Amino acid sequence: MKPGIVQRIFDEHFPAIDAGRSLDARSRWAAQNIRTCRTPWQGYHVDICPNGDYRIHLNNSCRHRACPLCGATETELWLERQSTKELRCAHHQIVFTSPDSLRPLWRWNRKRFTNLYFQAAWHTLRELLADAGHLGALPGVIAVFQSWSDELGEHLHLHFIITSGGLSPSGKWVSADLEYFLPVPVLAAKFRGKFLAYLREGFKTHTATGKPKPEDQILVPPPDMSVRQCLNLFNKLGRVKWHMQIEPAYAQARGVMKYAGRYIRRGPLSERRILAYDGRRVTIGYAHPEKHSRPTFNLAAQDFVLRLLTHAPEKGTHCARVYGLYHSACREKLNQARSQLGQPPYEPEAEPPDTHELLHRMFPDFTGDLCPHCHTRLVTVQVVRRAHSPPRRKAA
Repeated sequence: MKPGIVQRIFDEHFPAIDAGRSLDARSRWAAQNIRTCRTPWQGYHVDICPNGDYRIHLNNSCRHRACPLCGATETELWLERQSTKELRCAHHQIVFTSPDSLRPLWRWNRKRFTNLYFQAAWHTLRELLADAGHLGALPGVIAVFQSWSDELGEHLHLHFIITSGGLSPSGKWVSADLEYFLPVPVLAAKFRGKFLAYLREGFKTHTATGKPKPEDQILVPPPDMSVRQCLNLFNKLGRVKWHMQIEPAYAQARGVMKYAGRYIRRGPLSERRILAYDGRRVTIGYAHPEKHSRPTFNLAAQDFVLRLLTHAPEKGTHCARVYGLYHSACREKLNQARSQLGQPPYEPEAEPPDTHELLHRMFPDFTGDLCPHCHTRLVTVQVVRRAHSPPRRKAA
């Protein structure tokens, strides 16, 4: 399908959804941005030829993280930042999955729940890998949160990309066993205990010292559950096994980072996966067709819109994070590790590349920013943002 198909589906079906449902501000804001991306509502920018041969007004992108038209350059920039500090060693991927019964709690506490999810997974890994019986070292970690399944339903999990080795307290690089990174039952049990403990703590209104917590730091139960019912659920989940997966080691991190990085922007699917739309139903190709008995699945158009909006992140939620040697606070340790692996010191770019430069890196044959007359690269000289950009809340 042509670019903009998601915008078309939203234009044709979101008004009916909005009229018939009570949508939250997060969903409505995402929908408004998707519908107005690259339209006059988002304002415009002016590109000119330095030689005076050409001038063009182009509508702005919305830059919303759920919009499939946006995010290609931001994703590439993120990948570039990670790859410049990547350690030249094997990397493992660990997938932390939470039980389906916790999904209602996530819906009503998206940002706080996601923060606790990351915190529990990282603290579990950090403690296990610091144990000399497993690795006895600090690894480098890149983590990405994903809330959807292959059919865009709710499926909460974390992708943790971890160096197969780390820096010991004495400053020596220690390589991990590529065949046996960590015992999965121990990892799953420890993560389960930590995550449930953090969720229990999240319902408390005061800190351990008796100070009141800020309101945004306190979990709220779903409308059909009480706090006591949530705590009872946690007790029940503490007695069952949780699913955990450690994938075989990758020779380098670039491929798996690219896989995880594509979910940071543009939502849960690219428009290339939409194979057909007849005004009522949407045919979508599976991201991993080898895992399914058929290559595609179908959704009613309104269900498609609602599923995409389900996964629009709460404002301020960081869906990609770095820990250990890859964290900015550990640059000295990172460079110690790089030195022992035969790599030069990591030096972050003082000035990130602009959009034009990134586009040319991604697509060497790209000519969309060249003057059609003299083929000189166009320069952006003015950016105008409309005062009536999409409202966060629908007017009463």
